[in-house]
Amino acid sequence: MKNGLYWFEHDLRISDNPALTQLARSVDNLVCVYCFNTADINDTYFSHHPLGPHRYRFLHEAVDELRTALAEYNVELVVLQGEPVQVISEFITQNEISHVGKHYHTGYRERERLEAVKAKHSTVKFSEANAYTLYNLADLPMSLADLPDVFTPFRKKVEKQATPRKPISAPGFLPATADEKKKAYQALHAANMALLPPVTQASDDNVAQRLVGGEKVAQAQMEYYSFTSNALAEYKVTRNGLDGWDFSSKLSAWLATGCISPRQVLAGITRYEQDVVANDSTYWLFFELLWREFFQWHALKAGYELYVYAGVQQQAPYNKHVKKVHDQWVNGTTPYPIINACMNQLRETGFMSNRGRQLVASCYVHELGQDWRYGAAYFQSMLVDYDPASNYGNWQYLAGVGCDPRGHRQFNLQKQTDTYDPKGEFIAQWT
Repeated sequence: MKNGLYWFEHDLRISDNPALTQLARSVDNLVCVYCFNTADINDTYFSHHPLGPHRYRFLHEAVDELRTALAEYNVELVVLQGEPVQVISEFITQNEISHVGKHYHTGYRERERLEAVKAKHSTVKFSEANAYTLYNLADLPMSLADLPDVFTPFRKKVEKQATPRKPISAPGFLPATADEKKKAYQALHAANMALLPPVTQASDDNVAQRLVGGEKVAQAQMEYYSFTSNALAEYKVTRNGLDGWDFSSKLSAWLATGCISPRQVLAGITRYEQDVVANDSTYWLFFELLWREFFQWHALKAGYELYVYAGVQQQAPYNKHVKKVHDQWVNGTTPYPIINACMNQLRETGFMSNRGRQLVASCYVHELGQDWRYGAAYFQSMLVDYDPASNYGNWQYLAGVGCDPRGHRQFNLQKQTDTYDPKGEFIAQWT
């Protein structure tokens, strides 16, 4: 018997999951796992827990929905908890797994974990397939070594010379979990769930209430943002909003956790353009997907340098970490009202607009003179939509040590306030 294990990580969906579909064709029975890394919950990284309460809740919701969806295929999903390499390896050994499938990911730590598990199981057949990015690495019109260090030349080459992959449908069939294993798997799942910390409920804020994990919710949001509300047709005009639901797609949380793939989002944009309208706004959402794409491949090229103080430019800034100043930024008690409002919103909801993120990161590095890594770590902890490539790539960009030829980008906070919160409504809401 070929015993298959599918290891879910940043791909919490069944549709457009080529790694899952590929594994299903190779095995006689299938079990799936998702591992909560307890170090992310309990340990600190630059003063903060890597997995904070908002994303923890979102992941629980997504995993619960996925488990229910897999049950319709008669496949068990077991939640594990602990150090991923250790607990995944133990599961493989104890259950005589012969084939392991996992989605491709560009993150340094994600790739390191997979290679560590592979090293422990030389007789197991491992397979990967990618739908976390629009393109596969082989589709890009340049090698990874020749990847441009800045976005614009990457975008121009990719738009002219590469074709995004199309999403695939959910499989019609998955090999069922072996009957004799089901009770043991269910008991293991229940035992691990009992060891995890309780989930904190979302705040009463409208955005927080609607950021619910799961593939079905993700697909519904894509449909809502395009065909139901027609907000997609005005995205370029509204995208710099600070608060509310319809000014941006809000898809980033579902993209980061893999409840929806970028290929599915692009397919939705294309369908809207064909059926309703194609304009600057519909293109601009694709443009934002290309920014995400750039950061993914940039992360793969950068490796561990994505996390170091000197950044990919290997030129350390002069800033330093001062706990008192850092805490003022975190708690929304800086001298800058727009920054305080954004930080209060993030702390309460797990959400902050793209415009807000640029402002608070710029303030942290420039006005407050802080070590960018502590700010990035706080974002990692608090953002529902945390993605390693986008988060650390953007923070290095704003700190002047990343993929930006112009170096330090500093925003005029008063001018930004006058432009994006002229009546002070956002500041009043979150102060």
